[in-house]
Amino acid sequence: MNLLPLFWRLSLLGIATLFFGGCSTVSGAERVSSELATHSYKLRGQGTPVVILEAGLGDGKESWAPILKPISRTATVFAYDRAGYGSSKSTNQSRDGATIVAELRATLRSMELDPPFVLVGHSIGGTYMELFARTYPDDVAGVVLIEARHADFDRQCRAAGARMCDPPAILGALLPRGPKRELAGGDRTMQEVMTAGPFPNVPITVLSSPNKFLEGKQFREVWMDTQESLATLSSKSQHVICDRCGHYIHRDNPELVTSSVVEMVELIRGEIAKQ
Repeated sequence: MNLLPLFWRLSLLGIATLFFGGCSTVSGAERVSSELATHSYKLRGQGTPVVILEAGLGDGKESWAPILKPISRTATVFAYDRAGYGSSKSTNQSRDGATIVAELRATLRSMELDPPFVLVGHSIGGTYMELFARTYPDDVAGVVLIEARHADFDRQCRAAGARMCDPPAILGALLPRGPKRELAGGDRTMQEVMTAGPFPNVPITVLSSPNKFLEGKQFREVWMDTQESLATLSSKSQHVICDRCGHYIHRDNPELVTSSVVEMVELIRGEIAKQ
């Protein structure tokens, strides 16, 4: 296990939560069904814009425990499990990004949560949130990407001759069915992002960690270059680097992520008040 790159070893920690995390750190979950999926979710707080939390590969709503309550003091926060995680399910076997964001949007509509939303995504969850913003731009007020995977990262990583660009075989072997299908649909997801409509000119905050020591210098350089590229998706952007954080910035520095989300919520409220 120690031979795996940090990026993927941390994903395996999330997988362990799926298998052994019977005692959730996010209590009181409910379920909601739409025409596309049934999702287990947690809804806390009040006020608009509603904050949507999208976890990374192998992670569910429990991964947001460090920031869910603090953000809920300022705004309504929605965290959920994608289909194939916990008790969430879908009749669609495909787990590509377009399917996932369509299911999320249908659930939000079933719950009568009104857009525009602040989308917060970690790792592949950030990729899904970028696709959501490109697909449903009128539903988006702002975006916070936490160590999100750039849609062109894999190609650039290989072109740079970096090592550990691809997920290790053991990752696919250990994944439960839902996350395994997401991993299998990864190339399709990235293509969907690159061929989707333009990213809306809404505020975006990109939170990144340069700590990719096991992956090596070339991997780290490509990672940070593509993180900077994500920060250029909108003219209203900022790129925040957490030097002491790993891939899970919301665990290593929850105060930073909380403040980033709250600041965006307050910025959007201020813009609305001026209208």
